[in-house]
Amino acid sequence: MKHRSIDILVTIAVTIVAVTLTFAVTPDSVLGRIWTLPLVLVLPGYALMVAMFPRGSFGLAERLVFSLGLSLTIVILGGFALNWTPFGLRASSWSVLLGSITLGTCVVALVRRRGQSVTSSARRGLRSLVFTVRQGLLLGLAALIVCAAIIVSSVGVAQQPFAGFTQLWILPTGGANPSNVARLGVRNMESKAMQYRLSVNVDGKVVKVWSSIDLKVNEKWEVTLVLPQTHHAAKVEALLYHTNAPTTIYRHVVLWLST
Repeated sequence: MKHRSIDILVTIAVTIVAVTLTFAVTPDSVLGRIWTLPLVLVLPGYALMVAMFPRGSFGLAERLVFSLGLSLTIVILGGFALNWTPFGLRASSWSVLLGSITLGTCVVALVRRRGQSVTSSARRGLRSLVFTVRQGLLLGLAALIVCAAIIVSSVGVAQQPFAGFTQLWILPTGGANPSNVARLGVRNMESKAMQYRLSVNVDGKVVKVWSSIDLKVNEKWEVTLVLPQTHHAAKVEALLYHTNAPTTIYRHVVLWLST
């Protein structure tokens, strides 16, 4: 492989290591977190940038902005997609999705670079401080991508009219437990004591309701919930409401249960 593709080869190698560590180490492993961080913030965007502009002789700042902006966009859109699949927002599903996108775009980048002439070494020296029209357009596009990612990620924040925040989660218990057993929890991280109402639906049908959950600041409520058995992948939704706004969904999480 020619030397001009060494960046793509490094991207492929780091991606493979990061995906492997996701399945090989525990979720709280420091090594695993360090290695998987580039898979979230840098590698997918960099691979996509190189695939789109195989001849791009960008400066370091351009590469960083493009990689971060594209990666954030991929992660946000990927999160929306995974949330509506049976795989859910898990470390393994994130790893497979981002790893597949990165490796796939790396292959496209390698193919597009094949046969192209090597950029003259004289052009790889110090760049002029004056931006060309193309560089200005590319930087502007990268800035728009970053802004779009921030706006999309802020949609959920805009739905919260209260100070602080509330955590809501529903997770499979795993291990030797049946597949229809889940762990459901709420944590009050608001600035005052809160009262909630919690409803759980399976395939659109209400199966459990807690009409009043009172939590002090930093207090947690958690329960193990046995859900109805189904013969297909079931969509479980947990809907959390403030008791002073009983018709407005405050938090919403989804869990797909396999058969």
